Amino acid sequence: MSFYQAIQLGANSLKPLIKNAESKEIRNKYIAAIILRTVLNLMFCMFVIVSFGAVFGSENSIVGVVAVLALLHFRFSNLDFNVGQSALTIFGVFCIFAVVPYFASISNPILGFVINFLSIISILILTCHNVKLFNHSILVLSYLLLYGYKIDNEQVLFNRIIGLIFAGILVTSIFYIKQRKIKFENKFSNIIKDIDFNTERTKWQFKFAFVVTSSVLIGELLHIPRAMWIGIACMSIFHPDREQIEIRYKDRMKYMIIGSIIYGCIYILLPEEFRSFIGLMGGIMVGFSATYKWQVVFNAFGALAAATPILGLGGAIIFRIINNVFGALYSKGFDYITNSINKKVLMNVNEA
Repeated sequence: MSFYQAIQLGANSLKPLIKNAESKEIRNKYIAAIILRTVLNLMFCMFVIVSFGAVFGSENSIVGVVAVLALLHFRFSNLDFNVGQSALTIFGVFCIFAVVPYFASISNPILGFVINFLSIISILILTCHNVKLFNHSILVLSYLLLYGYKIDNEQVLFNRIIGLIFAGILVTSIFYIKQRKIKFENKFSNIIKDIDFNTERTKWQFKFAFVVTSSVLIGELLHIPRAMWIGIACMSIFHPDREQIEIRYKDRMKYMIIGSIIYGCIYILLPEEFRSFIGLMGGIMVGFSATYKWQVVFNAFGALAAATPILGLGGAIIFRIINNVFGALYSKGFDYITNSINKKVLMNVNEA
């Protein structure tokens, strides 16, 4: 494997290679690859986010986050159908991002829930035909971030719409350039025809959309700050593989608390002028994290760094923990109930 090929791999692939390297030279090559990959990714992310903030306003730096998430993901991923049609679909998703989360955020909680559910199920059906690609982990996260970072200024809204349209064109272009030579048997029409409630994929898509959006609804009805965190926790835990739900349910709660406590300690110990770098520190450590639990720990740094100026250190940590614990319990409970109902239905059908 060349050094260039090595830096294309994630930490979860590079760390086993480092551990099992046949020689010190190869081991050092993989160590250098994971370090360089993390640094380059971080520099690229910072460049995109800062650039979007400079062009479309600091209130719309979140648009840069959405853009960079999609750019990094769709360099290699696909939608499992015709590349040209997939490119148009990705752009369509960005059009949803441009307006729908805003209207959901200014609506009453019930109407917001309906808007969120219809939007997220549409995104899942159109982009998650092959659930193993985990396109939902990027696109639904982006939707929830745009929903959670509320705006109340028409000029900021206009800039957000323009920024997301530009981001959509950018992501779509990179996607098409990288994927254009790949041939797929499926077309867009096949994706629509494959909606079938007898398949595990469609069942999971609708359950996922409901558990995420209903959890946000509960948060909004209870006036819990950062209700999007609840939805993100549910999104992270409600995996297509039910065995992973059990693992992530436990790890999410445990390691979110650990991450929040570590963040609080670092925040208190660091001089005030260096506290703005904690989120950056978390981003670096996520790049070195090969497992879900440590990604949870260090992802907490970025989320808390954004929330601390609004909620204060104590409020940010408390609601980060509350929202994530609730999201974990809600996801696990929803999975248990729906699975029990499904078993009873199958039992009754077999008896009949």
